[in-house]
Amino acid sequence: MKQRDAFLQGEGDAWLQRNTGRADAHYEPQSDALLAEIAELEPQIDSARQTNVLEIGCGDGRRLAWLKDHRKFECFGIEPSERAVEIARSRGIDVRRGTAEQLPFDDGSFDIVVFGFCLYLCDREDLFCIASEADRVLRNPGWLLLQDFYDAAASVRAYHHREGLFSHKMDYTTLFSWHPDYTVFSHKLRHHSDGGYTDDPQEWVATSVLRKHQHA
Repeated sequence: MKQRDAFLQGEGDAWLQRNTGRADAHYEPQSDALLAEIAELEPQIDSARQTNVLEIGCGDGRRLAWLKDHRKFECFGIEPSERAVEIARSRGIDVRRGTAEQLPFDDGSFDIVVFGFCLYLCDREDLFCIASEADRVLRNPGWLLLQDFYDAAASVRAYHHREGLFSHKMDYTTLFSWHPDYTVFSHKLRHHSDGGYTDDPQEWVATSVLRKHQHA
């Protein structure tokens, strides 16, 4: 079974229950590394028009809801968990049920595209499609944010929550940085749990900001 099918057929709901639980679970924006990066981008965003944000693998939409309520961004999401989609919609977010390799949005729809901890569970054979779809819906110029497990060399291990699935670590910026339109502006390695520095590569999580800009 493809991993995307497993998450559409129930593992996405199980992930939600393990990681966030109830719809009213407390959200701490001050501890959200991706939110901090988005805040730094704000002076670079054209304030004369609406800022559109897409989060791929948005869970129950709590980050997007904060951005909608506090920054007045127009927020959209893609998420395989049926329960997570229901919760996100109850927060007023336009979230579609689906996966990253096929995005139901028009070309150039978003100023910011975010991958929030989902690429490590995507099927390896879908990575080209995933990168292509993200590039298609991201405006030029635009901003791409990635947060995921990091390994300088690609590695894989069994996904211990469900037999037959796998967890993948790599430098996910390379899905885009090979292309001349993309520049890595920021790439921060931190400890998975506490957000501090660590020498243990098994605990590394990367939060990265890439700029999409077609140069003349």
